[in-house]
Amino acid sequence: MQISWKDFLKRKLYKPSGYDAIGLAYTADQLLLCALKHDGDNVTWSLDATFSHNNWQEKLRTYVKEHKLEGTACYFALTAHWYKLLQIDKPDVPSQELMPALQWPLQELIGSQQSMVYDYTDLPVKVSGIDKVLAVAIAKKEIETISDAIFNAELFLQTITVEEFAILNLLPKSTEAVITLIQEQGEELVISIVKDGLLYFSRKLKGFENIGSFTDSELDMGILDSLGVQVQRTMDYFESQLRQPPVSKILVKLDTRHDKYVAEKIAVAMGVKCELLVPDIQMDSELNLHMASFSCLGAAMTHFSVDEQIGEKSEVTN
Repeated sequence: MQISWKDFLKRKLYKPSGYDAIGLAYTADQLLLCALKHDGDNVTWSLDATFSHNNWQEKLRTYVKEHKLEGTACYFALTAHWYKLLQIDKPDVPSQELMPALQWPLQELIGSQQSMVYDYTDLPVKVSGIDKVLAVAIAKKEIETISDAIFNAELFLQTITVEEFAILNLLPKSTEAVITLIQEQGEELVISIVKDGLLYFSRKLKGFENIGSFTDSELDMGILDSLGVQVQRTMDYFESQLRQPPVSKILVKLDTRHDKYVAEKIAVAMGVKCELLVPDIQMDSELNLHMASFSCLGAAMTHFSVDEQIGEKSEVTN
């Protein structure tokens, strides 16, 4: 995208909006916005908005103008509905040739003829003695739509990331491995393993999209057993295939009002401490952390993080 000198100078001269960062999360059926302020050691979530997909670009532009947010750094996250996250063998080529070398195995695995944007990060450890990468593939047209919309809203787009990596910004720093169970409203549950702020493993769990519609007694009719099996398989993989010590904790953020009950049941079944994920973020009194999009908050928290795993090496395949 090219802009005129007039637009360039206009954007350079924006007055500070009063917010340090805006996070946007693009879910299966809506766009979510949050705005963060930074004061000393504290980060405060001060603004929240939701837009339906119908003409979301114009709704965002209007909202930004009404709240005088022009010129604010913007961090965009796609939820699991919009991309493929694939673990593949790392090609044995020089680092400068790695991105082109990933193109063919990615295209074969994805099986799509449309133009894709992709990025990758190295897995922290070998898998069964083999170097692997986690690769993300997103339709190019989605990236173009997002970039144009953020530009027209007069925000400063910093990164486009995905749910698994946005969530890393909300986790407490720990040298011990933790499992996260994260679910955006109405979407698939994502299970991940994180250690030292790095993503070791992640996959979507199908069959739990409607977990929020069940009572606690209904959850006991096989759903929690099925979830426990998936958690156990993930723990076994981490220990046997990645040759890592057992996870120390399980953190959950689920699309159900019975999330505490689910955490208690998982803790008993797995013999591992399980608790709700509560980010170290202050919030204005009218906001509700239980209803928050953690992809959105995590994206905005990128502003205060020095680590980047996804978002610096992106390339396009045709």
